[in-house]
Amino acid sequence: MVNNTLSSRREFLFLYDIKMGNPNGDPDENRPRVLPDGTHYVTDVRLKRFIRDFLKIQGKPILVDSIEGRTTNLTGRVAAYLESKGKQKADGAELVNILLDSFIDARLFGSSLAFKKQEGWEPKPEPKTLTGATQINHGEVLHRAQEVDIHGTSVFASGEEKAQGTFTTYFGLRYALIGFCGVSNEHSAKLSRMSDADYEDLLMAMWKGVRAAGNTRTKVGQVPRLLVSVEYNPGEEFQFGNFIDYVKLQHANGKEIEEQWSSPADYRVDLTLLITRLNEHKAKISRVRYCASPDVQFAESGIPKEWWKEHSIDADAKK
Repeated sequence: MVNNTLSSRREFLFLYDIKMGNPNGDPDENRPRVLPDGTHYVTDVRLKRFIRDFLKIQGKPILVDSIEGRTTNLTGRVAAYLESKGKQKADGAELVNILLDSFIDARLFGSSLAFKKQEGWEPKPEPKTLTGATQINHGEVLHRAQEVDIHGTSVFASGEEKAQGTFTTYFGLRYALIGFCGVSNEHSAKLSRMSDADYEDLLMAMWKGVRAAGNTRTKVGQVPRLLVSVEYNPGEEFQFGNFIDYVKLQHANGKEIEEQWSSPADYRVDLTLLITRLNEHKAKISRVRYCASPDVQFAESGIPKEWWKEHSIDADAKK
């Protein structure tokens, strides 16, 4: 059981990129998702999936999961978990306590607990909805990106047989730097039991999860680029909620046309406004930590020297 819940409010900014891949396909044609004004975006559900998958790799049980690679509903997932632990089926507050004690993603993101009757058991949790302590905004590509149709062939043959290949096409972006921001609320954490340790696992899973997702063709080009975590002083009822609005990109190498960008070498990340906003409220802030890819170029403002470089998030970082 989690004994100590989140000690104060947290807020984070996370940037990662993708090259010649599809960060989040739409439900119709599986094309990159795009707003009417041409801005490409990635849903919070996609980022949460990266986080959950990495946590699972680390051996942490997650609630939103399959069973031995097979899709199942929530009732089936919980029933399988209880059986694996030799626990009796439960209801009401007892069931919710088991879920929160057992599954980190329930503590982080909550769940609607929409159980269905299965094999004679229809769980009746109390409450019926869990509000997670961490809320993540939809992500946006921070510049104009070029859509591409990527063509290939697929050949299935055995022995010396030769067969004509089947043409394949998938849709992606030539290059995209994607930005997310989110807040972990200490009051909601008292209900969901999210702890300081859970928050550290969240940061690690964001940073490493997008890279770990690169075992699929459309996600192979993903790399984490910048993670900033702001910890407020205990008792502070404050958050910005829109860190992504404070990040700007400047063109580099003479490439003013953003659709032509193909790597971090083509732009500089300008954190001037973010730094200004944080300084305006520095009395409310306990500390700011960050992790940055060595390939990221920053504008003149750079990274403030008082920000703590968090080596534990990225095992490859050098002290």
